[in-house]
Amino acid sequence: MKKELLLATALATTVGAAGVAEAASASYSGHTRVGVAATNPDSSNSDSTSGSQMSSLSFSVSETTDAGVKIATGFALADEGTDEVDSSGLTLTFTDGSSLQLIEAGSASGAHAVTVPGGGGEVGITNTSANNAAGGLDTGTGADAVGFDYATAADAFGIEGFSANVSASFNSDVTATSGAAGTVSIENSYAVGVTYVTTAGDSTVTVGTGYNQADHNSETATKDNAVFHVGGTVVTGDLTVGAGYMDGDWLADNEQMSGSYVAAGAKYVSGDITFNVGMTSGDAADESIGVSGTSVEDSVDVLGASVDYVIASGVTGTVGYRTQDVKEEGTDSQTHSGSSWYVGATVSF
Repeated sequence: MKKELLLATALATTVGAAGVAEAASASYSGHTRVGVAATNPDSSNSDSTSGSQMSSLSFSVSETTDAGVKIATGFALADEGTDEVDSSGLTLTFTDGSSLQLIEAGSASGAHAVTVPGGGGEVGITNTSANNAAGGLDTGTGADAVGFDYATAADAFGIEGFSANVSASFNSDVTATSGAAGTVSIENSYAVGVTYVTTAGDSTVTVGTGYNQADHNSETATKDNAVFHVGGTVVTGDLTVGAGYMDGDWLADNEQMSGSYVAAGAKYVSGDITFNVGMTSGDAADESIGVSGTSVEDSVDVLGASVDYVIASGVTGTVGYRTQDVKEEGTDSQTHSGSSWYVGATVSF
C-alpha cells in the first residue's frame, strides 16, 4: 500500500510551463525481510547458519506542470536507520508518454535487459572480490552521473509493442591514469536498448536487447566497455519461461575483462504459491589494465529454486535453495562453492 504525503518545499523546476504546484506529492513503499540463511561450502568445517534481516524504504516525489509534463525524483534507504541513501535523478515524462531522465540516468542498454525467472530468497555463498566473472545481463553497462536517457512512448514509431531508449553520459573532468595498477573511471558512454512485445497464440512474448559502449580515463588499457545482451520471456497462462545472453569487454577498478553470461529459468503460479527455478553461468578472463587476456577464466555457475507463498496481504513466505560452483583463474574455489538455503518472510507496504 502506498500513502500520499505533502512535502514542505516546492520542486523548483519549470519545463515549458508557467509554473508548478507549491507542494509536490510523494509516495513511499518498502519492505522488511526476515529469515534464517545457511551456507554449506565445499571446504570442510565451514558451515554456518545465521539470521537474515533486511529493510528498505523508498520515496517517490512528483508533480505535474501546467503544460502536463510530470517531473519526478526520489530516494531510497537501503537499510532503515542507516546513512546509506541512494538518490534518484530527475525524470521528465511528457504528454505523449515518452520520458527523459537527467542526472544518474543510467544506461539505455541496461533498461532493456529482460528479467529471467530464477530462484529467490537470501541465498548464496559470498564470493571473493578477485573473481570478476560476469554477474548479470547488465554487466558492463556503466555510465557517469552527468548524462541523459530518453525513452520512447509505448508503440514507438507506429510499431505495436515496440519501445526504445537511447542514453549518453559525459565526464571530461576525470583525471587520466596510466600503468597496470591505475584505477579506471568512465569518461563518456553511449547506449541503446529496444524491447518488443507481441502475442503468439495464447502466449505473450517479450524480447529485449541492448548495446553499451564506454570510454575510460586509462592511457594503458587495451580495451573499453563494449557489451551487448539479448533475452526473451514467454508467458503462457500461469507459466513464464525465459533466457538471456550477454557478451563483451568491460573495465572495473584496475582490471579489464572479457566474458559472457547466460541465464535461463521458469516460474509457475498456482493460486497463492509461486514456484521458481533457474540457472546462471558467468565467466571472464580478467587481467591487469593493459595486459593481454589469457584463456584462464574466472567463472560462477549457479542453480537455484524457491517457493513463495502469500500468507496474507503484503506478507510472503519464501523457501529457497542454491548450489554454486566457483572457479578462480580456472581453479576450483571450494571456499566459495557449495550450497545454501533460506527460510523467511517479506512484509511489504
